[in-house]
Amino acid sequence: MAIRLQDASPLVLTGACGKCEDDCACPESPLVLNFSEPLPVENDCACPTQPASARIWSLQEALYAQIPDAYTEQLTDEFWLAFSPYAPAGPSILNKTAWERWQSFFVPQPLTQTVDHILAQQTLLQPAGNTLQVRPGHLETLTAWLHVTNACNLDCPYCYVSKTSASMDKVTGLNAVERIFQTAQDHQFHSVKLKYAGGEATLHFDLVRKLGEHAKGLSEQTGIGLDQIVLSNGTRLHLSDADWLAEKHVKIMISLDGRGEMHDQMRPMKSGRSAFQAIEHTIDNVLLPRGILPAVTITVTGKNATGIADAVRWALERDLPVSLNFYRHTSLAQRPQELELEENAIIQGILEAYAVFEEIMPTRPFLNGLLDRVQAGAHLHACGVGLAYVVITHAGKIAQCQMHPERAISASPQDDLLSLIAAGPIRSISVDQKAGCQGCLYRYRCAGGCPLETFRATGRWDAKNPNCNIYKALLPAALRLEGLRILKYHGYLQ
Repeated sequence: MAIRLQDASPLVLTGACGKCEDDCACPESPLVLNFSEPLPVENDCACPTQPASARIWSLQEALYAQIPDAYTEQLTDEFWLAFSPYAPAGPSILNKTAWERWQSFFVPQPLTQTVDHILAQQTLLQPAGNTLQVRPGHLETLTAWLHVTNACNLDCPYCYVSKTSASMDKVTGLNAVERIFQTAQDHQFHSVKLKYAGGEATLHFDLVRKLGEHAKGLSEQTGIGLDQIVLSNGTRLHLSDADWLAEKHVKIMISLDGRGEMHDQMRPMKSGRSAFQAIEHTIDNVLLPRGILPAVTITVTGKNATGIADAVRWALERDLPVSLNFYRHTSLAQRPQELELEENAIIQGILEAYAVFEEIMPTRPFLNGLLDRVQAGAHLHACGVGLAYVVITHAGKIAQCQMHPERAISASPQDDLLSLIAAGPIRSISVDQKAGCQGCLYRYRCAGGCPLETFRATGRWDAKNPNCNIYKALLPAALRLEGLRILKYHGYLQ
């Protein structure tokens, strides 16, 4: 990659400072450039909680010192990556002058230069004699998974849904949408996110339309923001469905677990047709011509680890956002031994996928999709289960997580949905309360991983995730990719 030359002034490049709503540079200084475009990464798991923030002491009087446990890597002759575990939004990229200034803080000293304040805001500096602390962010979005149907035209070996013809009826669905907005009002959420899922939600697209339009009306009536997404296998989307998605600005996420034969092995169609060819037709001939950019989610298993890179290349060649997600254990899995996440194979397969990211290098932010449950912004919980996420089954029952619809409970119209999910059996606790996570450099990025997988492997909610070694092996590479992306976005790499 070609490098753009720069002057000797200190320069700090970041993803986003975590404070601004726009995509401009922070007004405090021209030395920091950030990019805070919303990350268009979707997957079929619970949404993360609101990013947390580190406590920042007075920037005027205290002596400050370099944070002791930062991760650093030299990216080019002129730029270094520096990442603090408390960083508001991923790594910072320092030019040579800023790097040298940061190194000078091995010796505690006051903040006397503009770049010093920026380094402190990015939590690369901390008050001498104090340790930064992370505090939870305000929960702004209530996310709801609407389980439209148990039916599906595929037979995926890792699926956790017991397939039947049962589906949600119109009255149940409309009531569910109304309860979600009522809950959002009662708890002062700023927005609602609805995920239409199954099974295969597009088998009942008429219902999805009715629910989506009802939700839009409630959003306008209440002033609560609305984000909607259809989770699909991408094999049977009709032109009229795509027209509605485009007209109503409803997103779509499509599962892709390989390219060609690999995908067909992982997600076979019951009819015997090629699911991959059907997806390729849907994206190339139905969605993209209408300006619909589907999010692509890849479920990483032991069986398809060698094919992840091919799937990523196929998606990035179409400029599609991608997320990599780990297989979740389920009693319904077919040949589960083939799906197990053997560490070396998973690490190697994902590193090969990262090489594709580096080769093609989108400028759109993609760190949130590079590794299961990892987020650019610091966060204390891996997902919103028990906090700001609710599953409503096709029968109108309430569940904490879509992985366990059998644990759903009946609810009366008077029940508070958040109270119900908070009292459920799944405990999503802060990563600061998990044994083996305290002190880990990456704890506020993975937040301890999926709590269900932790409990399955250890019988505890407060233990270290079974995929911890995978996270630790891959997070440095993921941060490096984010650093290169930031350099390319700002024109320092061609």
